[in-house]
Amino acid sequence: MMPRAHRAYAIAICAVIGGAFAYAAANWGQWPTLTYLPVTGELVWHAPPGAVAMIYWGLVAWGLGGAACGAVVGVVACALWKRPLPERLLLVSGAWAIAALVLAGGYFTWTLWPWH
Repeated sequence: MMPRAHRAYAIAICAVIGGAFAYAAANWGQWPTLTYLPVTGELVWHAPPGAVAMIYWGLVAWGLGGAACGAVVGVVACALWKRPLPERLLLVSGAWAIAALVLAGGYFTWTLWPWH
């Protein structure tokens, strides 16, 4: 039987990877996002041209949705794999989660540069 610590780790790792992917992919793919217009105080799906718009809350919503989907994938994977996880798999999946966070953070850092 899979130990609880392995199950929790696998679900958390899948959630981190799914959340990081969805957060960055929503911006890169220009997915529709919930947009806050601070001048008028409105929340809209599409900002009018020329409006001051903040897409942060929409990206957070996409990230939370991706984390939830990743967690579901982790739960299903743990239900199918009933034995303890090999140490190598634990290390590699942790490295993938760190890489996902670094890549998502790197993408948003890149978009801050003036030549973008």
